Amino acid sequence: MGLHKTTYPKPIPPGAVIRNGAVTWTDAKGERKKGKLSKSKQQVLIESQFWQIRYRDENGIERREATSVKSRESAQRILTQRESEIERIISGVVTREETRRAESKHESLADLLEKYGKKQYAAGTGQPQVDDIRRKLEYLFQAIGIRTLRDISREKMESWIVDERRSGERSPRTINSYFVAINSFCRWAVETDRFEKNPLRGIKKLNEAVDKRKDRRSLSEDELRRLFEACRTRKYRSLRRQEQAELVYRFLVGTGLRSTELSLATPSQFDFERNRFTVKAATTKNKKADILPVRPELMARLKIWIDKYGIQPMQRIFDYTKNSIYGSFKADCEQAGIAMRDPDGRSIDVHSLRRTFGTMLARAGVPLTTTQRLMRHSTPELTAKLYIDVEPIDMAQAVDRLPEI
Repeated sequence: MGLHKTTYPKPIPPGAVIRNGAVTWTDAKGERKKGKLSKSKQQVLIESQFWQIRYRDENGIERREATSVKSRESAQRILTQRESEIERIISGVVTREETRRAESKHESLADLLEKYGKKQYAAGTGQPQVDDIRRKLEYLFQAIGIRTLRDISREKMESWIVDERRSGERSPRTINSYFVAINSFCRWAVETDRFEKNPLRGIKKLNEAVDKRKDRRSLSEDELRRLFEACRTRKYRSLRRQEQAELVYRFLVGTGLRSTELSLATPSQFDFERNRFTVKAATTKNKKADILPVRPELMARLKIWIDKYGIQPMQRIFDYTKNSIYGSFKADCEQAGIAMRDPDGRSIDVHSLRRTFGTMLARAGVPLTTTQRLMRHSTPELTAKLYIDVEPIDMAQAVDRLPEI
């Protein structure tokens, strides 16, 4: 039916210039980008680099397919090929399943990963998670010698798992994350008729409790005070980054948000009258939306920040990446004299601020079920682990509140 390029919306980047409906900005890599202002004037519409084809399948249903090619001529050849395949299917020469399996033999892994990533993004997975899954898959393909889809096998995957367990370089949890990535990719290949059945079926995940590498702890109130002070005394590249670091830390420890969730937050998600924050499903780990309460003093600090830097409703409030916030946190801890690992081998990182939020709730006597809801944990068992950081003196004070027996 034809060729066209699609546009996709994204929050207006910090520092973007808007003139006559055109939006221009410089990305994190220093590259100049441009797009069009949406009708709502809340987002920027960016044209895809790749062509999309439209055609009617053997059942008369209109189909749209991303081609992953930038050349119009190449896209036209793909469209002609699709129309030829449909004619063969209608004539009874081949079936749809046979066509897809035959086609997958010639698809490059790069094209497959691109299509799989688009499927994930369309299903609500955030772009950072999509990129992380792709990195894991690219590493696995190289590590176990996968050059085509047909090279994926249970034997190769099990051999890699055994080698990783013997080397001891990766924890069972990390190994499982790689397995989950490739297993989900194979299930998608089955759903799209590229595989008849999942070649990795039957492989079980490792028991993560056997070898737990990272024993994360929460921060004490004194450590938090010193951390905030370090933000004000350490030399940053700019005043804005310096102010941002302290505000980000305060929000993470005061709300229990994950750093990725906060990095994608926009002013439109905050209700400044009722002191609430709406967590979007696409940014969460469990892909579920939620509404969380936020302390008034934190909301007041955030409002001052938004007004000071003129952040628009659909713009990201904070400008940091996973690597940059982890690097900043480490430098601030060094400035504050906070050891990244204590004598018992327990460590701290940015995610420790979320754990600190849960631990403070536990110390305050908040019921486990309420803490679970605020932390957005799937089970009470996950939340109960936070109580490990509660000091014996806190538990003694709790027992003292019992009636005399």
